[in-house]
Amino acid sequence: MTITKKQAALRATILDKLYAKAPLSRIDIAKETGITPATTGSIIGDLIRQELVYEVGEAEDDTVGRKKTLLSLMPHRAYYLGVEISEKYLALVITDNLGEIQASDYSMTFQQLGNYPTSADLADFIHQFIAQHPDFSLTAIGVGLPGHVDFDLSPYIQSNNQHWQNLNLEELAQAFSLPVYFDNKSHCLTLAQRLYGQDDKNDHNFIVFHVANGIHCSYMYQGQIYGRQNFLIGEIGHTILNPQGEACTCGKRGCLQVYASEASLIAKAQTLYRVAQSTFLPSLVSEPEAITLTTIMDACALGDTSCLQLVQQACHYLSIALSNLSQLIDSDAIYLDGQFFSYPLVDTLLHQELAATTPLFHKQKKIRLIPLAYSPLNIARAATSLCVKASFLSA
Repeated sequence: MTITKKQAALRATILDKLYAKAPLSRIDIAKETGITPATTGSIIGDLIRQELVYEVGEAEDDTVGRKKTLLSLMPHRAYYLGVEISEKYLALVITDNLGEIQASDYSMTFQQLGNYPTSADLADFIHQFIAQHPDFSLTAIGVGLPGHVDFDLSPYIQSNNQHWQNLNLEELAQAFSLPVYFDNKSHCLTLAQRLYGQDDKNDHNFIVFHVANGIHCSYMYQGQIYGRQNFLIGEIGHTILNPQGEACTCGKRGCLQVYASEASLIAKAQTLYRVAQSTFLPSLVSEPEAITLTTIMDACALGDTSCLQLVQQACHYLSIALSNLSQLIDSDAIYLDGQFFSYPLVDTLLHQELAATTPLFHKQKKIRLIPLAYSPLNIARAATSLCVKASFLSA
């Protein structure tokens, strides 16, 4: 069926609203999108016939009269491959059009290659994964990046991590017959939270705050990711919190990343392992290179005061960054993503730090922090939202 550009735009608007807030009734969709009820009904009818949308049932309410029929999105209408490129592993997932994971793999570490991978290396791993799952007819690939890319400027990842500056994404995309979409990891997480998030279907403004080897945040504002034309937007890991502080790899001093990133915490714990007399780290791992975030948390649980100081310092600076964000950006929630936020100790310390912050006004909006359940597949899954956006939500 051929449709006009305007019809395609209206269809994308309706699907976008359903992704963000389903289940919804026809009349609710019309009110929230500004599309006339007649046009909304016609487009919904087409989407039902195409088995992209289905009627869930009637809304439960106490009003008199005909009850609203609720609509939702049909699962398993398309399958996508999601990829996360990181220093720790290559995460791969297959999801359906609602972000439900059908297959996954994240066991391969780049250290096994002896070097950082080329586009050919990555393409080989991805092709092998696809070959292992012939039952899924994939229609697109989404890739979460440890940096940014603008193909008008360069086919390489824009990052201050020199290891990624030689990875040619154009060559990687050309290795597949499917469309391949790339974006920064935190932007993937933000888009996925809006399209796939099951815990909060309010289509509000929110921030995703991502901590891994680097620290980045992304802002969803009125249904769109804010600041897409400027790579600096969201680089909160390189905002200065202590001007006389430690040197950062970016060349500045006292960046948030120096105190709270996974890489910095592990590097400092490795130093403790080598020089500290009272740390429990040597009893937990045989060499400093084996230290992980979990090792640090285990040491804290054993009463290792040096490791506890590292975690406390990280939470202190994170609380400052989060408090600053809440005063600069109007958001209803800040979603916390990353393994660091999955530990109860971090949750306790972070809330203690924030509770100790003196409020600017007697009555002010409180920061609503929502930790996202951690999985090494989070970003790979989130990357498939790029495919959903391109397939259904772009006219």
